[in-house]
Amino acid sequence: MRNLSHTFVRFVVYNLLFIFSLSNCTPAEEFDLLLTNFELHTPYNTPKSDAEQPQYSIGIKDGKITSILDHSRGKTLPKAKETLSLEGQHLYPGFIDAHGHLFGYARTLSTVNLIGASSKQECIERIKAYVERHPNERWIIGRGWDQNDWTPQEFPMAKDLAEFSNKLICLTRIDGHAAWVNQTVLDTFSISSSTAIEGGQILDGVLVDHAASLVTLPKLTNRYWRAALLQAQDSLVKYGLTAMTDAGLTASQILLLDSLQEEGQFHLFVNAMISNNEEDLAYFESNGPIEKPLLRVKSVKAYLDGALGSRGALLRDPYHDLPDHYGLPLLSPRQLDGLRERCVENGWQLCVHAIGDSAHHVLLESFSQLDTIADLRFRVEHAQIMTPEDSVYYAHPNIIASVQPTHATSDMYWAEDRLGPHRIQHAYSYRRIFNASNERVAFGTDFPIEHIDPLATFFAATTRQNKNHWPEGGFLPDQTVSPGMAIYAMTSGAAYSAFGEEAYGSIALGQQANFTVLTTDLLNYSPDLRESTRVVKTIVGGEVLYDRNSFKGQ
Repeated sequence: MRNLSHTFVRFVVYNLLFIFSLSNCTPAEEFDLLLTNFELHTPYNTPKSDAEQPQYSIGIKDGKITSILDHSRGKTLPKAKETLSLEGQHLYPGFIDAHGHLFGYARTLSTVNLIGASSKQECIERIKAYVERHPNERWIIGRGWDQNDWTPQEFPMAKDLAEFSNKLICLTRIDGHAAWVNQTVLDTFSISSSTAIEGGQILDGVLVDHAASLVTLPKLTNRYWRAALLQAQDSLVKYGLTAMTDAGLTASQILLLDSLQEEGQFHLFVNAMISNNEEDLAYFESNGPIEKPLLRVKSVKAYLDGALGSRGALLRDPYHDLPDHYGLPLLSPRQLDGLRERCVENGWQLCVHAIGDSAHHVLLESFSQLDTIADLRFRVEHAQIMTPEDSVYYAHPNIIASVQPTHATSDMYWAEDRLGPHRIQHAYSYRRIFNASNERVAFGTDFPIEHIDPLATFFAATTRQNKNHWPEGGFLPDQTVSPGMAIYAMTSGAAYSAFGEEAYGSIALGQQANFTVLTTDLLNYSPDLRESTRVVKTIVGGEVLYDRNSFKGQ
């Protein structure tokens, strides 16, 4: 097996050719910003003596990289309006999250946080504390509960929330594919076990997948969303993110984000997928796509099945812990093919959530019909469970895997209960997908379902362990990827998956000056890196948006 990404190597070699060709001449122009005194990393770093270490500077003008020079032989630094020494820290291409939910994350910042609650009772205590702080709120919204972390591992019920009968309570599960509601909500929206809903399941107080759409949440104002999105941006840059793909927004959400970017308040590039709702699709069919320096809207997000944790992922054989249950199909093969053709006709990239091996197979089979010459780059989102024979589909040049390595380390405690000892061997197969796809792989977190930190993505992918270094040797360790492959998928691979590789995602002349500066060399792996690695600075378009050593971005 290969130990690093050939694609990542290609872009590094490309950059080094520029470095050495430019090292003999100093540009006459004055840069806006000159970065100095840093270690520039490639996937194939080899130990060198101090005398052999290159000493790079990067010149930035109008937000783009215009010079990369090696000064190790005493070359004079070029002129710049501002020179920023990185004090020997480690410079990487700006990290990109290939699959997150910006509005969903922004909403969690002012609702009940149930992430990490170890029991149903702890969830109830957190709700009580929230109600005490917000006694006049009629709706109590929250997110993050996970019955797999409780003993017993059973879904909650409406009656568990009986003490809050004077409130309307809606609590989204950690995966976003189920909602725990109280009886007041059920009564308000006339929901019962006999209510018909396609692609959903109504349990006693838990609404799975499409059933959650039976509840209409209160509409929030643009003023609320503007403040929440700017607060979310602070979190993104604090964790070293410089760009992202948002996996499903309405037209109104996209236009709100566009206005913030046009006003110069939201600085990160967003590749926004259009939610697969007729109203939103029709809007962009009528008004055309958006392609701006900070916003691309030419993709569509659809769901083929639900999530494994809530037993909505569509499986070929029944769930190991729930015989006769196969999961929930959210699109039929005919609907999927129709959407595929609509996207091709409109010049849209189709990105489809597929977790179970049945949904994964249906999606890959549909995508295999795509033209191999046109540049379409259709995406499989999550790709969690895959029968071995289906990996061959990833050889198709227009199929990209968009995966979230922390799903593996979050699910590893209970995934075998769902899948059984045989099928678990074909789950979270990121190395297998890398090898089959010629490295057409992008990494993301799926925040707020997982933590927003891209370093958690890196360590989950390269160690298959949790933050306590468990399990020894890693979960399904043959599916670990090398540090170089992980960095590639978090930078160039993520940019490629969003048609952005010409503008951002690597350190090359003409690219956006987006950098993530860390305290450690991730490519020189050692067990203590997880504890010692911190984001020092996040630079976007040549501007320092986060500085750990100052108040900027805090």
